[in-house]
Amino acid sequence: MLMQQYKIVARFEDGVTYEYDCGEDENLLAAALRQNVRLLCQCRKAFCGSCKALCSEGDYELGDHINVQVLPPDEEEDGVVVTCDTFPRSDLVLEFPYTSDRLGTVTATEAKTSVVSVERLSSTVYRLVLQALDAEGMPARFDFVPGQYVEISTADSLETRAFSLANLPNDAGLLEFLIRLVPGGYYAAYLEQRAAAGQTINVKGPFGEFVLREHELVEDFTLPADSPARGGTIAFLAGSTGLAPLASMLRELGRRGFNGECHLFFGMQDTATMFYEKELRDIKRTLPGLTLHLALMVPSAEWEGYRGNAVAAFKEHFAASSQIPENVYLCGPGPMIAAALGACRELGIPDNRVHREEFVASGG
Repeated sequence: MLMQQYKIVARFEDGVTYEYDCGEDENLLAAALRQNVRLLCQCRKAFCGSCKALCSEGDYELGDHINVQVLPPDEEEDGVVVTCDTFPRSDLVLEFPYTSDRLGTVTATEAKTSVVSVERLSSTVYRLVLQALDAEGMPARFDFVPGQYVEISTADSLETRAFSLANLPNDAGLLEFLIRLVPGGYYAAYLEQRAAAGQTINVKGPFGEFVLREHELVEDFTLPADSPARGGTIAFLAGSTGLAPLASMLRELGRRGFNGECHLFFGMQDTATMFYEKELRDIKRTLPGLTLHLALMVPSAEWEGYRGNAVAAFKEHFAASSQIPENVYLCGPGPMIAAALGACRELGIPDNRVHREEFVASGG
């Protein structure tokens, strides 16, 4: 029996539309990617919500993996769907909350890597460094755009998780990840009990379009301060291991010699959970215009940074500033993203200047 095929119309905020076919037993995201309509997505397992869209016309059926944290009841009633676990029951019209220029064009590859090091950075975060290998098992370059992520799986399990890269592409083929420990999770157990140098890890990617805007990627930053190509002030706001893609972006700006003003707002709960301070100060040495705003919710008496959360630090800084950022990049847990979006609106930052990726703890 042939599977019923339906026409899916994908509309974007700039008025651009794409059409593709989707079978009744194929999820909306998988069908789009198969036909090279590279919608924004991250986990592809219905636990991050990065692939959500509004279904404005047609009938569909939600899958079994969607939960209320990803799709709250009010959104479900309004017709919001998680495309990686939604199946058509008629022709559909989907409205995506971003412009078509954010559609991806990168073709993912699969590569074997070996573990170089596993290091505990705080009470809740590990650093994992991998070495990409070619078919002969020799070190090989693995290209990606700062801000992107890959899916990884260990040799002893079919479990895959998405992790953003914290470093830059390099000829040595080294890949750096910041992984939050999820109690009882597969990757938490792997990192704490079994991970060791030389083990094999499979990598697939890169994926994702949470990357620097093109006008911030010019090679010549020796431009007048009022030049549109210079990018103006850039703000980065991170929570937990949502720091990883932002660290990669900041390293890229340093590599390109960006001489403008940028701010990183990064917060954790307390000194036991704070991590990556030394690395951030190393990045600052290559990026003189960077100001670090480190925040702790429960600071020690000796803490010299911001006392409170990173969103409050961001809002307080720019409320007192004479200018708002040209662009804002947000990456962290859902509640932090929601609070940051509210702060941006209160500060009068246009929505099209705010670029976000909701971080999901993938260590489970």
